[in-house]
Amino acid sequence: MLAALSLPSVAQGGPPFITDDPGTPGDGNWEINVAAYTERHPTERIYNAPILDVNYGWGSRIQLKYQVPYLVVGTDDGPTRSGLGKSLAGVKWRFYDNDEKGLQISTYPQLEFNNPTSSMERGLVDTGVRFFLPIEVTKKVGPFEINPEAGYWFASSKGAAWATGVVVARQVSKRLELDGELYATANTNGSDHWTTFDGGGRYKLQEHFVLLFMAGRGFRGPASGQPQLFGYLGVQFLFSTKHKKESPAETSP
Repeated sequence: MLAALSLPSVAQGGPPFITDDPGTPGDGNWEINVAAYTERHPTERIYNAPILDVNYGWGSRIQLKYQVPYLVVGTDDGPTRSGLGKSLAGVKWRFYDNDEKGLQISTYPQLEFNNPTSSMERGLVDTGVRFFLPIEVTKKVGPFEINPEAGYWFASSKGAAWATGVVVARQVSKRLELDGELYATANTNGSDHWTTFDGGGRYKLQEHFVLLFMAGRGFRGPASGQPQLFGYLGVQFLFSTKHKKESPAETSP
């Protein structure tokens, strides 16, 4: 489907996708994503409803981030549990930006930690703190934009893992962008290995509102522990705290 499209691409990774991108909101700009995420397994259903993802542009190349979900977990043979999930805080720095080559490179250190709630005691979240150190790249190739990311989750327990993904994007119209993604994670102790694929995009509702959507599944069957189905649906709110400077023509009587 993506190969059949014909308009230039200006899209990148980031919400609603797992793979992130070197793009930042811009100096003084806010990007707030409010969304719901679902993940279905043979005997378990996991919901993040809602996910609050707040991003702020500090200068033209730096992004500050804080994200936290509200978890709802249901199983076929047990009660439904709910509570606050882990927080994720990070700083993205786009250290290379070349418009002529259509190439951007960034790093995006992020810290995942538990909140002072009972979610850990009730088995909703894992114990411990993790630190993610990735590299993101965006490269324009003809009408497409290719956005790979690779990184490592540092953890003192079984949460240590490699993670890598790639998003291929294309702009269909002024309002609609479509994307495809491949993503893989592998725990260093060999306990878990996921490979998933998904498709989705962004639709500009108004100047400050963007609809985000994505759906996918694991490559392997239910016995592997990979999700049979996962999806994301949300709205992105864009606004700025910087006031536009008036031009001489606007200020003249």
